[in-house]
Amino acid sequence: MRPVREARTEGPTVEVVAFRDGREVARELCDTPEDAALAVERLTEEPGVVCQVDDLSVHHRPGDIREPSPDDEVPGDEYDPEPQESR
Repeated sequence: MRPVREARTEGPTVEVVAFRDGREVARELCDTPEDAALAVERLTEEPGVVCQVDDLSVHHRPGDIREPSPDDEVPGDEYDPEPQESR
């Protein structure tokens, strides 16, 4: 029997998605990387099944991702009104 875990204030931290022939066949949310490893092991016992594992614990807060300002230069955004002569 598995030990009883303390109540968690957060949700699952790892998502395991199983695919066969490019189609999703299963999705599991796991509390720990160890649980995810067991899920991958179990799901990949089926022939042709591959898994994708995503860490859901990474969350961005407002301000973590920089917003571009109007003064930022964008590569390749230059406008050249003069056509270049071909060689």
